Amino acid sequence: MREVLTAYPSLVRSAALVGATYRGQVALSLLTGFFPLLTMAVWLTVVEEGGPPEGWTTGDFLSYYAAATLLWNLSGDRVVWRWDADMRSGDLSVRLLRPVHPFHQYATEDLGHRLVFLTMLAPILVLAALLVPGLDYPVTPARLVAFAAALALAYAVGLLMASTFALIGFWSTQTAHAWLLWWGLGSFASGWVAPLALMPDWLRTVAVVLPFRTAMGFPVELLMGRLDAGQTGYGFAVGFGWLAGFALLYRVLWRHGVRRYQAVAG
Repeated sequence: MREVLTAYPSLVRSAALVGATYRGQVALSLLTGFFPLLTMAVWLTVVEEGGPPEGWTTGDFLSYYAAATLLWNLSGDRVVWRWDADMRSGDLSVRLLRPVHPFHQYATEDLGHRLVFLTMLAPILVLAALLVPGLDYPVTPARLVAFAAALALAYAVGLLMASTFALIGFWSTQTAHAWLLWWGLGSFASGWVAPLALMPDWLRTVAVVLPFRTAMGFPVELLMGRLDAGQTGYGFAVGFGWLAGFALLYRVLWRHGVRRYQAVAG
C-alpha cells in the first residue's frame, strides 16, 4: 500500500498533463460543468412567480447551486465509462499487467482530469461569489475545515461508488445503463434536483442515510451554514459508513469478477 501511495503524485501529475493537452475537451467540459445552473434558473423562475419557499431566499438558491456546481464536477462517475470501455475492448488486460491495481489507475486518471478542470472552474466560482449580489456563504475557519473534509469525503464516496458499480461489467454488458438508472434515482436524494430541505418529509428521511447526499447535498448544506454540530457529525458518520461499505463491496466483487473476466469486442 505504501508503494501505491508513493506512486499517486506521479500518476496524478501524468494524468493532469494528458488532460491539459486536450484543451478542446477541457473547454467543452467547462461548458457542460455549469449544468446545475440550469436547475437554479428553474428555481429562480419559480421564486419570481410564486415567491420563495419558507426559509429560502433568492440568494440562498444562488449560493446553493453555485456550490452544487463544484460538487457536480467532483462526482467521479467518469470512471464508469472508462471501466466499461476497457472491459469491452480488452484494454483492462493491459492494466492488469501493470504493478498498480486498476482501481488506482482509474482513480488517478480521474483525479488528474478533475484537477485540470477545477483549476479553470474554481476561479470562476470565486469571482462569482465576490461579484454576484446575494451569493454569500457564512464561513468560519472551523466551517471551512469541515467543508474541505466533506468535499474530500464526497469525492471519495462518489469515486468508490462509481468504481463498485463499474464491476457489474464482469457479469453484464449493461453497466452504463444500470449506472444511469442508479444515479437518475439518486439525483432526487442527492439534493441535485432540489435542496433536500424542500423535498417531502419521507424523501428527506430516506435521503439522509443514502450515499447520494454525501456526494453532493451534505457539503453544500454545510458550507451554507444550514447544519448544526449534531447534523454535521451525523452526515460525516453516514459518509464514512458508506465509504467503508463500498470499499468492502468493491473487494468482494473484484475478487469474484476478475476470475471470469473476458474482453467483449465492440
